[in-house]
This record gives sequence, C-alpha cells and structure tokens, in this order.
Amino acid sequence: MAHADADRRLDSTTSLCPTCLERVPGEYVTDEESVYLHRECPEHGETTRRVWDSLDHWEWAAGFEPDAAFDPESAFTVDNDHACLAVVEVTSDCNLSCSYCFASSGPGGSHRPTEEVETLLETIVESGGTRPIQFSGGEPTVREDLPDLVELAREMGFEHVQVNTNGIALAERDRYAERLADAGVTAIYLQFDGLRPETYEAIREVDLAATKRAAVDACREADLPVVLVPTVVPGTNDDEMGDIVRYAMENLDVVEAVNFQPVAHFGRYETDRGRFSLDTAAERLAEGFAAIEPRDLMPVPCCSAYCQSATALFPTDDGPVALTQFLDDALFEELSGFVDEADWMELIANTPAGKDAACCSTGCCGSVELPAGADEILDRALPVSLTGFMDADAADAERLDNCCISVPTEDGELVPFCGYNMTTDDGRYAIRTRNGWGGRPAVNEPVPDAAGEGDGALPTDGD
Repeated sequence: MAHADADRRLDSTTSLCPTCLERVPGEYVTDEESVYLHRECPEHGETTRRVWDSLDHWEWAAGFEPDAAFDPESAFTVDNDHACLAVVEVTSDCNLSCSYCFASSGPGGSHRPTEEVETLLETIVESGGTRPIQFSGGEPTVREDLPDLVELAREMGFEHVQVNTNGIALAERDRYAERLADAGVTAIYLQFDGLRPETYEAIREVDLAATKRAAVDACREADLPVVLVPTVVPGTNDDEMGDIVRYAMENLDVVEAVNFQPVAHFGRYETDRGRFSLDTAAERLAEGFAAIEPRDLMPVPCCSAYCQSATALFPTDDGPVALTQFLDDALFEELSGFVDEADWMELIANTPAGKDAACCSTGCCGSVELPAGADEILDRALPVSLTGFMDADAADAERLDNCCISVPTEDGELVPFCGYNMTTDDGRYAIRTRNGWGGRPAVNEPVPDAAGEGDGALPTDGD
C-alpha cells in the first residue's frame, strides 16, 4: 500500500474519511505504478486506498477532466443544469437478496406511497425540468401499480422513463413487457451479469441465466428497448465481459447498449473483496476482442473522467471494431463539445434522444458533412460504457460536485447518486436512511446519524 509521505503527489482534493464520511483534505499519490487516495481524519487517522490500477491510464484520463469550478458547500447537491438522469426509488421491497446491492434491499421492504413518488417527480421538475428518469428500488416491478407510475410520469411531461429491473417479472408474467411499453416506458435497464448459471449463483444467489434471456425475448416481442447492465465482479464474471457484448450484438434488434458497472463498496457489499477501477475493467473487456484496446473506452465528458468511459462497437465479420479508435484525443474532445451535457446519458444508452444527439454532434444536422454510409454505421453500432460508482474508498467531494446521476429526496433536493448510497467502512449509510426511507441497513443494525456530527459530514437528519 502506498504511503503519502514516501510517494509522489499527483493532486490534492477534498475527500471524505471512510470511517465517518467527514470532509477532510485528500491527496492523490502514486508509487509510479498505481494511484492511491490518501487522507487524514483528525479522529480516525490516516487512510490510503488504491483508486486506479494504472498510473499511465490515470494521467491519460486526466486530459479529459472537465473544467468545472468546485463549491465545497454544494458538493452533495446536484447542479440543476448538469444532472443527466434522475433515479426515483419507488420501493425498498425486492424479490431477490443479491450479494451486491446499493440499497441493501430484499423481501419484506415497503412501497413508497404514490403521493410521495409524485412529490419526488415534482422535485425533479422544479430542479431543472423533465430530464430522463429511471424508476428503481428495490425491484420496481414488485409494485402492481408500476405502469400507473409510468403513466403519471409521462403525464407530468417526462419523455424518457426507464425501468431498472432484474427482469424476473418480464420473463415470468404474461405480456408484462407489453404493459410497461403501453404505459410509456422508453427503455428497460436490465440487470444482466453474464451468461453462466454460476455467475448468477455467486452474484444474485440464484440461477437466473435462462430468466435473463427470457426477459430480453419478452422485451423484443413488446418492442421495448433494453440496456444490459452487468455488475462486474473480479474473479467471478470479469471474464464474461466479451461474451456479454457478443450476446448484445447478436440481439441488436432489441438490445440498444451495454453499461458495465464494476463492483464497488456500497450497501450490502461493504467489505473490500475485489473492487477494481475503470482502467482494469477496460482491460478485461479488451482482452475478449482482437481489435479493441483499453483506450478505445473514452472518458465521458459530462462527469469526471474517472467516473464513466464509453465507446461504440461496430460489427464486422472479424469481430467488433471500436469506432472511437478512428478519433484522436483532440478530435474526440472537439466532437464531445457539440453534445449537450443533458444528452450524454441518453447517447451512451442509444435511446432515440441519444441518437439525435449523436447525429447532431457528428454533423448530420448540417454543420459537417459525413462520409457516405456513416449514418448506417451509427445505426448499427452498439454503445458500450463503463460506470465506476464512487464508494468511500474513492470518496472525492470534487467529483461528487460534478455528478450527472441524481436522486430526488424527501427534502426536495437532488443529491449525487454515489453520495446517496455511500456507506462508511462498517456499512452505515449517510444519506439513504436519514428520513427513514429504504431503511434496510447495510449491516446488522442501522446507526442513527451514521455520518457523524458537525458541518463537515454528509447531511444527516436535521442538516
């Protein structure tokens, strides 16, 4: 493990103590191989955690960091003009008890009253308009009235309504996918960890391999687009990343994108048993294809360069080719500048709105003339992205301040998704349980005011 007094310093930031989540000064340091975040809490002492496996990749990604001002006083609320996606939790109940879960949810949770859901939607509208939303939980499909909530959101003006689901209801309930489509769902974010039964037994504690394929088939019949969302655990399913992409490309008529989410320490998965960073995830993905390199996954510019990266894969007879390999870094940055920040989440999910954004950014709308056939290439390409959620190991208040995924709260705020779900080293939430919602503790018992007291902590009850 690196020691800040011995290793080269790369940068300073405002961090959080992983024991109490109080704001503390932080330094990024390197042992000339990897990158570590070092901090020192007056109460809990020094902590150094590895946050990036490759120094070379870290320094390359730094060239794409957005030039954003940091306001320490607003680090845990989301800039109204910056939030690309709002996640609305409608239940803490779930039909699974997965090994890895942001919300630590499981059977026996409660549904949020419809009036509260409507209030959360109003918070989103008042905080910047009807941006894309995602109904989540728990497992939202355990609510019989989920289609009614979707209709409510559409009536309020939300044009892009996604459902984050494990897919069991889609696979097992007759015409349920069609019911969601009729209600106005624009995309299914399908938990899809791999193709092997043992993968699901390890991550979800039950074999769901056939269920996932059945869910995709049901969405195809309902003409309901799907984004595959694998939680990637090193040593468990990181060797399946290539196979997941191949499955997606074989089902491009219904699968619109893949969003890999390398596991981090939230909720039920509070102990370091294999966290890995986006640079290593990009390497694992590239290992499955002859024509893909880790740096084909380019940093997404609407948030920190260390939060998301993406490419678009085009199918060929010799395997997929990453379209980003035809762009140098400078051209990628120039084209990225044409995309409005609010469109990035839609673009990498390949939704209709995202396709429009890609069209405009590449000049289809008249500013630049594309080569013949370029529009067909874009239509056939599969967006593949990596999202690295920030846990207490990597807690950086400056990155939180630039977050583009938000959660509306009962207090009428939009808070960063990672801040909302962040837990201390011993698994206590700072924000999620402060109003008694989602009250399934990350570890054995909930601890009131888990973030500690004082102005430097993440908000707790009464803050």
